[in-house]
Amino acid sequence: MKKEYDFSNAEQGRFYTKPEDTIVPYYLTPGVEKNLKRVALQHGKKPEELLEAILEKELALLDQIS
Repeated sequence: MKKEYDFSNAEQGRFYTKPEDTIVPYYLTPGVEKNLKRVALQHGKKPEELLEAILEKELALLDQIS
């Protein structure tokens, strides 16, 4: 390790990502993932598309009942 580093050309915030721009991965149990893939295949969709549609409907339902 150097005794001293030169940060004179550094750019503050260069690698900063806003929290709202961060994509968080979601992990499913193997059984749920298997069923999701099966149903998605039956409907000609990608599992991600089906999961997003399910979550959107569930969140809308939660908004209605609260």
